[in-house]
Amino acid sequence: MSGASLFVTPEARPAATARLICFPFAGGDINAYLPWLSRLDPQLELVIVQLPGRGQRARERPFARMDLLVDELFGNMLTRLDKPFAFFGHSMGGKIAYELAKRLQREQLPLPELFVASGSGSPCLPRRSAPVHRLPDALFKEKIRELSGVPRQVLENEELMAFILPILRADFKLVESYVGKYESPLSSRLLILGGEEDSLVARDDLLAWRDLFIEVDAVRLYEGGHFFINHHSHDIIDMINARLDKGMSLNRAS
Repeated sequence: MSGASLFVTPEARPAATARLICFPFAGGDINAYLPWLSRLDPQLELVIVQLPGRGQRARERPFARMDLLVDELFGNMLTRLDKPFAFFGHSMGGKIAYELAKRLQREQLPLPELFVASGSGSPCLPRRSAPVHRLPDALFKEKIRELSGVPRQVLENEELMAFILPILRADFKLVESYVGKYESPLSSRLLILGGEEDSLVARDDLLAWRDLFIEVDAVRLYEGGHFFINHHSHDIIDMINARLDKGMSLNRAS
């Protein structure tokens, strides 16, 4: 496995003609997307954003401010503009990916040809719920349990939770202290994914992503809650693969 800074490439594919760059949800690390590798088209190289505070970067302090994180991502993204690429961001990851795409557009650099916003409300809407990152540990853990994003065996392991809680708090602070500012619509093709029973993201907030892009590829709703991607990853990967033409550049297929 090789990686540079915030970006990790689990399996180098020099002959690939496009890259899929995946951004994590709150508390997530590269393990959330590693299983995707075997199902991705061999001509598509998987790149996963590994944020500080987890994995091989466990000793680093997590980012709690969106602007500082995007500055770091942008600096490391410049070496990955030599091939067409797609962004996939789930929950918090969708908002991070959006800010990075805006930065690329502002600098008149290539944009992702496909932008997948998954389980995430539009970043340019005000928050509907009270922030949770300042809650006492017991209440904060209960909120995490409600989201079903952390396995029960982890939630019940005090040693693991002592390690994970600061990361989760930083991630939630990053999202909860941030509201995106609309500048101009992005020219990337937008694919919106959501869970039918997602109690965290309102349907209207999910669909509001359409106002931020010139072209909407499709909207797909899946059975399940906020982490529907855990149960529907094969279909999601197949959709991404299907949007690749014979020359492995992202096409207009639906």
